[in-house]
Amino acid sequence: MKVFAAYLAHETNSFSPLPTDLDSFRELGIHRAGMDPEAAGNPLKVAAGFYAEARRRGDDITVGLCAHAQPSQPTRQADYEQLRDALLDDLRGALDGLDMVLLMMHGSMLAEGCDDCEADVLAHVRNLVGPDLPVGLLLDLHCNISPAMLRHATVIKACKEYPHTDFDARARELYDICARVVTGDARPVMAFQPLPMFGLFQTARQPMRGLVDHALALEQQPGVLSITLAHGFPWSDVAYSGAGVIAVTDNDPVLAAEIAADTGRTFFAQRQAGQVPLDGIDPCLDRALAAPPGTVVIADMSDNPGGGAGSDSTFILQRVLERGIGNCLFAYFWDPAALDAAFAAGESATLALAIGGKAGPDSGQPVELQVTVRALRTEATQAHIADGEPTALGRTALVSGAGVDIILNDIRQQPFTPEGLQACGARPWDKRLVVVKSSHHFHAGFHQRAAAIIHCDAPGLLNADARARPYTAIRRPVWPLDDIDETALPPVMTC
Repeated sequence: MKVFAAYLAHETNSFSPLPTDLDSFRELGIHRAGMDPEAAGNPLKVAAGFYAEARRRGDDITVGLCAHAQPSQPTRQADYEQLRDALLDDLRGALDGLDMVLLMMHGSMLAEGCDDCEADVLAHVRNLVGPDLPVGLLLDLHCNISPAMLRHATVIKACKEYPHTDFDARARELYDICARVVTGDARPVMAFQPLPMFGLFQTARQPMRGLVDHALALEQQPGVLSITLAHGFPWSDVAYSGAGVIAVTDNDPVLAAEIAADTGRTFFAQRQAGQVPLDGIDPCLDRALAAPPGTVVIADMSDNPGGGAGSDSTFILQRVLERGIGNCLFAYFWDPAALDAAFAAGESATLALAIGGKAGPDSGQPVELQVTVRALRTEATQAHIADGEPTALGRTALVSGAGVDIILNDIRQQPFTPEGLQACGARPWDKRLVVVKSSHHFHAGFHQRAAAIIHCDAPGLLNADARARPYTAIRRPVWPLDDIDETALPPVMTC
């Protein structure tokens, strides 16, 4: 069997202050057809799951464009089109004898002039391969599903877990469904239940854990090929933003529609209970100091670069300093200017730094701090949540002052593992408090050893007050902006 796979992903925050251009993708590396998929450092990410499955099966696979950028503003139009056209050029080179196409995208990628990049890419792919060749699309669960995406794909799946620890499993499942289409052993039909709601639904907690387990059990029933719980991305300001359920069955549209509707109603009913409890800065610091002995991890959710924030907000840092709380570690502050000064000064030097508060108004004010440079690194990495492969942190500096350690870096990225902090010279498990600029992906790496994990709703770009976001394009009504009930659910779409 001959397979083409590619990966083009960006989680676009409509309200981010940070621009996105071709250099944003180059920063994390770009793979093209003809390059060695097994070469060290190749940015295959989730496409590596397709590649590994093809090798296991003995299939002939071409891995085309693989590129992603850290979440930020919509991509500059010319740069998006250049990346899209590179993917299509790689596909053209693999068309002879091709049996199926497997794509990984995020599900919330926007570009200037294009508010549905996934559908745009799918439409161009479909135009190249024709109406019958199976095209599978794998998404992040923080995806927004549009009707155009459903029209152009044979099967759409998303990962089920948040943190996203299951991409490899979902990639294998999508590969298998599309392979069965090639052999005539499956005829997928999709039904989609849109859900007018936003939120961050953590799957390790109830009730979401039960809903995910229910979806996994449904997939074991005869005739059911896939169930996707699309959580939506709350910072996408487009008409089709929001959650939903995709049910895929084997040539049974009635069953697909029933499962999508039933599962969707359950998901919608859990919209409030599925949210993690949040507190402001001072209540979170009070809880942390009252926790059992050990290291307490505080999630600075509002400044998560994985959602498009600057990763340089100073609100929690400022309050820790004002309260005189010591033995704390912050990671990672994206601050190239402060980093330049630390490198110029050198290890063991003492200098005054203005830390953070530079990306935009949601970052707060810079914190003036006299610090000592404890460690400088140029090749620190951390294991990525999607595939466990090393991902570069750029230059890093561990600086300390007033009882606080801070890791500065120049590739904007959220912490995934304590080993990433250790690679920068820090000792996280020696600290009473570790503040990570992440919403939830850190949980997989930190939860087993942390004395407590506390999610903080500090001021910042990704704060939990949805009513304060300047939406202009989303379809209303939508929860939590509006009070709605189950009778407001849109009809199921079958395709």
